[in-house]
Amino acid sequence: MFEKIIEDFYKSLAGSIRNRKKQLKISRDKILNDPKHVSNITQAIRNNHHPYLIGKSEYAYLYYLYLFEDKDSFLKECIVDTKVDVHIKKNGTNYDRMLWGHIDWDKMFKDTITELSGLDFSEGFGNLFESTLIDYVPYAVIKYDGLHPEYGKEYIFPEERERERKNAVCWVHLRHGSELFRKSFLERFEGKTLSGFDEKFREFVEDYLEQRKPNPYSLGLQAYSFHKNISGFAAYWQSFAEVQYSDMYDEKSKIVKLLDEYLENGRKQIQEFKKYQQYFDDFNVDIK
Repeated sequence: MFEKIIEDFYKSLAGSIRNRKKQLKISRDKILNDPKHVSNITQAIRNNHHPYLIGKSEYAYLYYLYLFEDKDSFLKECIVDTKVDVHIKKNGTNYDRMLWGHIDWDKMFKDTITELSGLDFSEGFGNLFESTLIDYVPYAVIKYDGLHPEYGKEYIFPEERERERKNAVCWVHLRHGSELFRKSFLERFEGKTLSGFDEKFREFVEDYLEQRKPNPYSLGLQAYSFHKNISGFAAYWQSFAEVQYSDMYDEKSKIVKLLDEYLENGRKQIQEFKKYQQYFDDFNVDIK
């Protein structure tokens, strides 16, 4: 999962390192003692020896490409002839500018949401992703499927369900999510290297989705619970009427009429949830 997004990340990093090398006009043998591996890094070629592109002891050497703006200053350091411990003592172990400064956040975020949107919502990441969409009132209402076949359930055409799902993705994620995505990413990865990045990226996406799940005050969650409760209430009374008044048409009709009025009132209340969410949206307030 997220293989292409992760690969795009490595390609972007490789491009950044390649551009710095080209800008400073530095030959491969002046960066690392293994010129072939420098080529692999600048071409985003990973292998069993370097599954995360850059070896543990290579960060300190590569980072010099980001510390100088001219070739002479770079060469004066005699980088490849100096032990890694000396470089670390001199410059520290924070390589954030090199590792994360190249990221196109908008692209990474949208690519991630696009992949999540295409998953099976019945399990795993897909299920977690859908749970965030309940924040959006119109989707929360059609999401609840455990309704009595005769009461509280309206047939939703597949195209309408898909339209509301896309609207939910936009409302929950694409409006405000990119900044939270970037912030959460940096909180997890700043000050660290690429070791285990592929697996940690998946963990990061999961953390992001957990943060986007509706909070207890979410209008969508309120609408979902309200719809579920009124539908369950209607289903209970319908079953009760079928048993208790099976031979009493007039009494049974009264209950059916009451249930129709009850559900109609419930639908009106749900429309109010939709209206207030739109009002808050017009104020550009991220109310969940």
